[in-house]
Parts: sequence; structure tokens; C-alpha cells
Amino acid sequence: MPVSAAPLSPEEYALADHSSRGGMLLSAQWALTSFAAAFLALRVYIKTSLKKGLWWDDWLLIASSLICFVTCILTTILVKEFGMGHHSYDIVILDTSRWILILDSRATTTLTALAWTKTAFAVSLLRLTMGKTRAFVWFLIVTLNIAMVFSAMVPWIQCQPVSKRWHFELEGRCWPLGVGINIWIGTGALSSLYDFILAGLPWTFLCSLTLKKKEKLGILVAMSMGAVAGAVGIVKCVKLPTLGSGDDYNEVDLFVWDIAEATVTIMAACIPTLRVFLREKTSSAPSSERTTRLSQFSLSFRSVNRGRLVFDSQAIEVIREQSVEKGEMFTGSGASRDGSAAGAGSGSGGGSGRPTVAGKKV
Repeated sequence: MPVSAAPLSPEEYALADHSSRGGMLLSAQWALTSFAAAFLALRVYIKTSLKKGLWWDDWLLIASSLICFVTCILTTILVKEFGMGHHSYDIVILDTSRWILILDSRATTTLTALAWTKTAFAVSLLRLTMGKTRAFVWFLIVTLNIAMVFSAMVPWIQCQPVSKRWHFELEGRCWPLGVGINIWIGTGALSSLYDFILAGLPWTFLCSLTLKKKEKLGILVAMSMGAVAGAVGIVKCVKLPTLGSGDDYNEVDLFVWDIAEATVTIMAACIPTLRVFLREKTSSAPSSERTTRLSQFSLSFRSVNRGRLVFDSQAIEVIREQSVEKGEMFTGSGASRDGSAAGAGSGSGGGSGRPTVAGKKV
């Protein structure tokens, strides 16, 4: 909550800037949230049309997108009813309690959206990692959510009793304003660090893929787009000290960048799926070949664990169907639902657990 600024004299008020950035704030927030929702809608459409179904990362992204819309609604109320975006000397707030409740609610929804979008990005990596790398991803998920939950609760735990936060006349005490800001800066920096770690993690296990260099680079870049969200998070951290400036006008940039971090993360999480789909739609290859390549997105995400390749079961099914159409003999071990190869002793793969086409390992 902004601190009270010293009142201006009539002469100073007459010469002061009376512009508003409320319109820009609303345009930016609603545009970013709508773009993210469009990306997510395409992701869901692609997955459902391919009958792949939705996983936990998809549901987390959907929930995060809905929370982003709630954040936009709260921001709209702040702009329309309380003059958010104007200089503080142009704002007269009659219902201070409601104003603070909406501000605090917006802070909580924004931080919740950030936590869930980044968790969704990390959950996607759980399907591509094994062993110590998978355990490390779980460590990132747990520690990030602990930090973000605490950060989201700051508006509601900084005063004793809690209601003193919006009822100044009550007896009690509250943290100094700088404490909450420093907590948000710290969790924001941690969140950005995790963005860069999660963006770089795919490079540690996808570089070994037996794909063309161009295709491999495309997958790696698509999986690393979370670094953009990390960069946005750094800018947001730089803007956080404006919360203590005492002027709503100066806080507009922070309000734009915090929602931008959440929406950019949603879009980054959708890019790998959209990349493969658009690539196949613009391809001039025959339909049957495009169908096989469309499964390559999941097939290419195989991990090496003690020399054993792990395949996606849906990708194997597509290869089997294509092999039957071409009159080739397909044998394989039958991948399990979670992507691990089962029945290593079956098929013509020499007990390796790898599917084969016409006696050749895929």
C-alpha cells in the first residue's frame, strides 16, 4: 500500500502533472492475459485433437490463466473506482478498507498465478527426467511453492490483528512497509533464478537426441523459453521498490510487469506444443509422413537411463500404425503408460526393450 505523500499547496497542485496511466495499465493487463489464454486454448485444442489428453501441467496452466483474469478484474476495479494510475494527489479514497482489501487480494492472486505457472513448467519436465535430475526438479517445485505461498500470504500476516491492515484505528501492530517489499523482492529473485534453471535443464538431457541439428536446436529453444519469464521477473523486482513511493502513478509499471511475468510463463509453456503443430501444418510432406513426424515431439523426448532408451507409448503406437500401412513388420516391447519400456526380453530388438521396424531398432 502506498504511503501518504505530503499535500501540495494550491500553487504546486496547479502546476503538477494530472495525467493518468490507468488506461494503459488496463490495456496492457487485459491484452497480455488474453494472449496467454489464446496460446493456452491452442495448446489444449492440439492435445485434445490428437487424443493425448490433459495432464497436471495443463490443468495448472488453465487454473493460472483463470487467476490472471481475476487479477485483471481486481485491477479494473482499482482503476475505475479508486483512480489507480493517477498521481496520489489526484485521488480521493472514501472507502479505504475496501481499497486495501482489493490491493491485497490482487497481490495474492498475482503471486498464486506466478507459483502455478512456474510449477506447471516444472511439472512438464518431470515427464522428461529421471533419477537425480527428476529429484532436483521436485526440489525446485517444493521450494518454489513454499516461498511463493509465504509471499502471497504477506498482506494477510503482516498485521496483528489481521484486520488492522485495513482498519487503522484498531489497536495492534504491523510490519514496517519495507519488510513486505523486501520479502517480495527476495521471492521474485528466487523465482527468476528458478526460471533460468528450468530453462537450462532441458539442455542437459536433450542434447543427446539423435535428431538433425536444426530440429534438435528448435526443440531446445522451445523448451527454454521460460528464460524470457525469468528476465521479466528481474524487471519486476527492479520495479518493486516503487510500492513505497507514495504515488499510485509510479506503481503502474509494477502492476504491468507482475502480470506480464505470469502470462509470459503461460505462453512459454505452450510454445513447444504449438511449435510442432505449426511446423506440421506448414509442411509440404505427405499426410502419412506428417502424422509420423507429429508424434516425434513425444518420441524425441526420450531419456537415457543406464543405457536404456525410454519411449512415449503414444509415439510407438503411431509408428506401429505407419509400419502396418507400409507393409512392414513392427515388433516392440510395448511401452508402459508412464513412458518406460517394459518387457525387455520380448520382440526382435534383441532384448533391448526398443521397438523395431522390419528388424531394425528405431
